Amino acid sequence: MTRREFSKQVKRAAFERANGYCEGMPYGQPCGTKLMLGKYHYDHEIPDALGGEPVIENCRVLCVACHADKTGKKDIPAIAKTKRIQDRQKGIRSYSKFACSRDKKWKKKINGEVVLR
Repeated sequence: MTRREFSKQVKRAAFERANGYCEGMPYGQPCGTKLMLGKYHYDHEIPDALGGEPVIENCRVLCVACHADKTGKKDIPAIAKTKRIQDRQKGIRSYSKFACSRDKKWKKKINGEVVLR
């Protein structure tokens, strides 16, 4: 699945809505940083990987600091967890690398003897 970017119309409307200020909410308070040319990003409120659409309602204009904070602390962990859950539902798993794990044909008894399962 490829990432869907915002159209120019959506970006224009979002920038006008922001009125030149960051729309981020770090620590529950509005950021309010004045947006400088090249120092802001258009961010998906609901990440594209989690089904967020590239529409004006899902677009926020964030300063670089707020965007990095949101992406690193919220988006990446949520996307990784979603992928783990989807893999588990599909029966996809990684096997253990330990010599006597349940994935292997050998087992170790309490007395230290190694036998076939």
